[in-house]
Amino acid sequence: MLIGMSEFHKRPISQQDRRPHTLTASQLRVQHKRTQDIKLRRTMLRMLNEKPKLRGWIHAVTFPLCVAASIVLICLAPNGDMKVAVSIYGATAMLLFGVSATLHLGHGYFVPKVDNILVRLDYTNIFLIIAGTNTPFLFALQNVAVRWVYLGVVWFMAIVGMVAHLIWPDGLDWLFTIIYCVLGLAPFTIIWMFWTCPFIGPVPTILLICGGGCYIAGAVCFALRKPNPFPGWFGYHEIFHLGTVGGYVCHLIAIFMTVLAMH
Repeated sequence: MLIGMSEFHKRPISQQDRRPHTLTASQLRVQHKRTQDIKLRRTMLRMLNEKPKLRGWIHAVTFPLCVAASIVLICLAPNGDMKVAVSIYGATAMLLFGVSATLHLGHGYFVPKVDNILVRLDYTNIFLIIAGTNTPFLFALQNVAVRWVYLGVVWFMAIVGMVAHLIWPDGLDWLFTIIYCVLGLAPFTIIWMFWTCPFIGPVPTILLICGGGCYIAGAVCFALRKPNPFPGWFGYHEIFHLGTVGGYVCHLIAIFMTVLAMH
């Protein structure tokens, strides 16, 4: 026994044994996916155990109202361009509320892969609703050059933000909150054009600002995780959802006023 052990210790170490163990690119991808799946399952369990009872219901109630409002807007739009613009706005709003309600009310009923897709869509839809909200206002502007340049910039930024979030889903919440806020504040660069536009005017412009304030207040609350008034029923996430609904309502009224003024 001792002789065998001594012979084993005297055995020379091969070059293959001396090499450090490295993972191939495919092995690293598999390992990263497993890590993400574990993180996702932990997040799901935490949300199932801790989420307030009203989680998801605010957006679930808003969704059918959003569908109805979008149909009315399309019917009221005075021309083809504006119908396209309000259709884009309605589609982005329906995606926001529909995906959010499905995600938060459906936790625990979907396989992890579906949950993962819904989580990513839920975050990226915020970029879409910001760009979608700008679209009808810009189509109401009489300055065509400003309209297309601004639309191009806003939608480009929104797409970049979406892709970044899809590639880096575990990114810092505060970083994406800053990106949301910067994109949401973009209309201030041409706010005077909205104010003086005969189809928009002061009241819709003020509503546009108030709606942006609601979105930003909700996003900041989400990033800070406070206030969290009633954790069992109504927490910081519900305040965030209220902020999105408040912002949507302000912008919806402003767009209705703009569409009616164009007749």
